[in-house]
Amino acid sequence: MPRPLNVKLVVSVPTPVGLPVAKNTCLTQTVAQVSNERKSVTVQFVEAMRAVLNDPWIKDAYRGLPCDFTRERKLPFERLCVSLLKDRARATQTRLLDFFREGDFKKGITFPSASAFDQARAKLLGDFFHEWTHRAVDFFYANFPRESLVTTWMGWRLIAVDCSTIILPDNPETRHFYSIQTNQVPGSETVCGLASFAFDILNELPINACLEKVQAEKNLLFNNHFKLFSSDMIVIYDRGYADYAVAAMHVLRDVHFIIRCPTSSTYKEIEDFVKSSDRDRIIDLHATKHYKRQVKEGVYPAAIKVRLVKIKLPKGKVEVLMTSLLDRKKYKIADFKFLYERRWGVESGFYHLKEHLEVECFSSGKVNNIKQDFHATVFLQVLETIMSKAQDRIVRAESIQKGLKHVYHVNKSAAYAMLSQHLVGLFLKDDTMMRDHVASYQREVRTLKSPFRPGRHAPRQRLTPTRRLNYHKYERKRR
Repeated sequence: MPRPLNVKLVVSVPTPVGLPVAKNTCLTQTVAQVSNERKSVTVQFVEAMRAVLNDPWIKDAYRGLPCDFTRERKLPFERLCVSLLKDRARATQTRLLDFFREGDFKKGITFPSASAFDQARAKLLGDFFHEWTHRAVDFFYANFPRESLVTTWMGWRLIAVDCSTIILPDNPETRHFYSIQTNQVPGSETVCGLASFAFDILNELPINACLEKVQAEKNLLFNNHFKLFSSDMIVIYDRGYADYAVAAMHVLRDVHFIIRCPTSSTYKEIEDFVKSSDRDRIIDLHATKHYKRQVKEGVYPAAIKVRLVKIKLPKGKVEVLMTSLLDRKKYKIADFKFLYERRWGVESGFYHLKEHLEVECFSSGKVNNIKQDFHATVFLQVLETIMSKAQDRIVRAESIQKGLKHVYHVNKSAAYAMLSQHLVGLFLKDDTMMRDHVASYQREVRTLKSPFRPGRHAPRQRLTPTRRLNYHKYERKRR
């Protein structure tokens, strides 16, 4: 029997500015322990997700009518849900043919027509996959810490919140339900929605996602994410959330935050701090006139105590962070620079959603089906992260033990493609076949690795309106 590899497992998050190791981001474990123990927790996770899929209460809650999914059909509830996860960008008839060939559900059964598939999915409410995602995230936080597979910083979960525009099919229904984006080019109207993520950046896990009309980003935060925040989180925001209401709600709910603030045309207290030579200051931030009525009604306090910190970016530019972490001895200025750099993880999450999982390649133009596709894609992102978690830890540990130039991790793009080939076996086959597929996926994903390259940075390209229009009219269609 080979000797266990006693190594220090460095937990890191891919960012374009490198991977510094911070407090409490290292765990000591042996590779032998990882490879033996993690398989069991991954199998338990898949079993829990199968239980959700086969739960009669779930079927009752997420079907359109009480009579839906009651008769024996080619696409019962469980089979329909899994089929919606696979090959969404392909033609319906082709994906159904491959799905039924792979499933081999009953001898002599023929695969359904595209029309039958559309009629079946019309019976499924779009929020089912949203619920399935929440069940997966809850299982992860409840069970994976016992195997030291949930990464935190000084005991805090780091959550980044951000938004991204999603291009949608153009038809009268989507134009009514979502937003229309225009520019100076006649006839260039584009239907789009605003997707918002609450993203665990150390574990690369979307804990919540929504897709709604284009609106103020803080509205999506208050209406969708805030109810999921807890006192063991630090929530990190970009400048779009530098609002008194956001900071005040965090203080009232006892949830810590870090917000990047504008350095001009902002609160007087922040402008005074920018002009000063101080790098760290605790102030009383007063509510603006805009919130006078809410303060009078007791919704928000008249002032909150926050800490302002100046951080210097690599190119010399100085930015200001506002935070509720007031303890200067415990939380140094360098810690805030590290924490804000980790916020890039949510940008990477959107990149995976759009580029690797092709969320904008919707299989239907109906609003309910768009919700299905969007939340099914987010569920796939969560599923890959959780199922690859243990193997990712092994890959990182082995690269350190071998003394390689770079620390390696599981390549997500390849892992998404590999996971798609196992969905039928994971959710629609018997328990023995399911365990075989879990083991097979774990073996395969360990070979799908790529290196972290500290300091690597690709400059952001600013698209002109003409280039953006050309992309949506021609380049995107050629994919």
